[in-house]
Amino acid sequence: MITGNKKDIEKFMPYVSERLGMALKYIAETDFTKVENGEYHLDGDKVFVRVDRYTTEPKDNKKPESHNAYIDVQYLGEGTEKIYYAAKSEQHKVIEDYAADRDLLFYADAGEKDSVTLGGGVYAIFFPWELHRPGCHAVHGGCPVQKVVVKVLAE
Repeated sequence: MITGNKKDIEKFMPYVSERLGMALKYIAETDFTKVENGEYHLDGDKVFVRVDRYTTEPKDNKKPESHNAYIDVQYLGEGTEKIYYAAKSEQHKVIEDYAADRDLLFYADAGEKDSVTLGGGVYAIFFPWELHRPGCHAVHGGCPVQKVVVKVLAE
């Protein structure tokens, strides 16, 4: 997992691939107050964006997940949420497998000890070898968020 702030993306650009750079540039340059929910393709199925609004939930209501084919660059246009994460290992058991259709696997409790809080310009990048549990409360009682996930094909 890599994390940073939107205002510092330009400093990070020399160290990333072209596709990941495209995702980060989109986050750096986009005014999300003007972006509706939906899916937007930046480079066909190689780099695309999903924007959604929801209210965060308690950690126990969310499942750890991973993706085989895509890197997730996650950012909030508004609100605050906590994402728990851990390195994926053989001990983590898949409980729902949607890999063939949606590149999504859900896991039993992963026992994550680390987390990142999104909001205030913070983004996080999750790779296929990592579990992440997004959409969790960062503040008591939760809050509404505008979630931006840029999917980057990891090939």
